Amino acid sequence: MTTSDEHHRLTKQGASWLRKNGFGVVATELTCFGSREQPDVVGFRSDCSALVEVKVSRADFLADQKKPERSTSGGIGIYRFYLCPEGLIRPEDLPAKWGLLYAKGRSVVAVVKPQGNLWPPLEKQPPAAEAPIGDWREFQHVPDARAERSALYSIARRLAAGAAI
Repeated sequence: MTTSDEHHRLTKQGASWLRKNGFGVVATELTCFGSREQPDVVGFRSDCSALVEVKVSRADFLADQKKPERSTSGGIGIYRFYLCPEGLIRPEDLPAKWGLLYAKGRSVVAVVKPQGNLWPPLEKQPPAAEAPIGDWREFQHVPDARAERSALYSIARRLAAGAAI
């Protein structure tokens, strides 16, 4: 599938946003063998993952809602975000547990996102003695481990071939 220049630009901005948020392994436009999902941007930290789906049209966003991997379990990413031009998707349009990022010029602005930069892993609540995690659990999805391994394998293949991720 051919993507527009705007989609490509926003994909690069989404990758940059994940890197700025501490995701050390970030890849764009992956083809993941064994998984029907083809993430625009996916990022991994040592203990969590995030997906950024880029949408440049309302029709594409509405069609995306019908994909089975967009539910709260399955698919790629503990944390999931849509990135679009400002105003294309409204916060009230979001599926449960999804965040929303707006592209404003060369910047990405988080419109709907958990507070802070904690990015806790998908696990049971920490003991009461540990620091509170705020609203992060409200944004967590249960990802498909096989799909995430497929994404990591795709990234490793790119690195082994010397391609940019």
